[in-house]
Amino acid sequence: MTFSPESKQRSKMRSMPQDEEIDLLIATDCISEGQNLQDCDTVVNYDIHWNPVRIIQRFGRIDQLKSPNPEVRLINFWPTEDLNKYINLKHRVEARMALVDITTTADDNLLQSAPVEDLISDELRFRDRQLKRLQNEILDMDGLNDDGISLTEFTLDDFRQDLLNYLEVNRRLLENAPLGLYAVVPPDPAHQVIAPGVIFCLRQLSATRSADAKEASRTETVNPLQPHFLVYVRDDGNVRFTFAQPKQILEIYRLLGAGRSTPYKALCQLFDQETDNGSKMDTYSGLLTHALDSIVHMFKCRAAATLQSGRGGVIVSQSQQASEDSEFELITWLVIKSS
Repeated sequence: MTFSPESKQRSKMRSMPQDEEIDLLIATDCISEGQNLQDCDTVVNYDIHWNPVRIIQRFGRIDQLKSPNPEVRLINFWPTEDLNKYINLKHRVEARMALVDITTTADDNLLQSAPVEDLISDELRFRDRQLKRLQNEILDMDGLNDDGISLTEFTLDDFRQDLLNYLEVNRRLLENAPLGLYAVVPPDPAHQVIAPGVIFCLRQLSATRSADAKEASRTETVNPLQPHFLVYVRDDGNVRFTFAQPKQILEIYRLLGAGRSTPYKALCQLFDQETDNGSKMDTYSGLLTHALDSIVHMFKCRAAATLQSGRGGVIVSQSQQASEDSEFELITWLVIKSS
């Protein structure tokens, strides 16, 4: 309170001392979330967390819209002049910890360590690349969260309620609907993030066939919609939202389709002309390939992130992992198209 009296509105709390201030605050990560400290203008990181998101969260405590400071600064004290030495040491330690945790669960065969080694050898390094970038630039928080695990991704209760309400009225219609249904909708000009492209909803067949509830719960920490994957790919092939961001994709779905029961006839006719009534689908097949590649890459990143999130990390079994050999079926796809 005395460190950041303006942002904490100390003047409204008459019981608090009003004539004292703290100019320097030394704290652990407990202050990096949920605290308004924008009276401050400088954050000094004297320890470098392996996860750059934590560093950005610390900076976010002072870099806020209501900051009275014309400029804010982030100063990092790196553990060594040669960051590669630090990263190599950290990587070796984490890899050994991951192997120990996995092999002591009694759920994995020590002789079948290839899936483990594949994850540790490559995908555990994605945070290392972010650390190197952090030396020279301020990273985008949204971009960092794509690779990590965030509680906000699992707050889908409002969408579940919408689905339950719809099921009560249209259950028979949905049960009789074939796979591969699609619709064509225009983008919303009020939201620049929604550009022409396709939102694919895919289902992983190997995960669908599995009846192991324990394995399913493990996989859901990587993909909250398991065994389904939502991916939004723009027309230029850029994957705007991966399956790691279901909330954003569902918000787009709701915005573009909620409450509408009739098709956009002009857009449907344009789509039919461009695809010759569905006989020339090369463009959309290419976008689907981008979506599948994104699923495989992001699944590996997020599976690796669960290992680095703590000593309780586990490896998803080979049959549940989304890989180049996985089979997917197309459930629905939403074409976002300009007239």
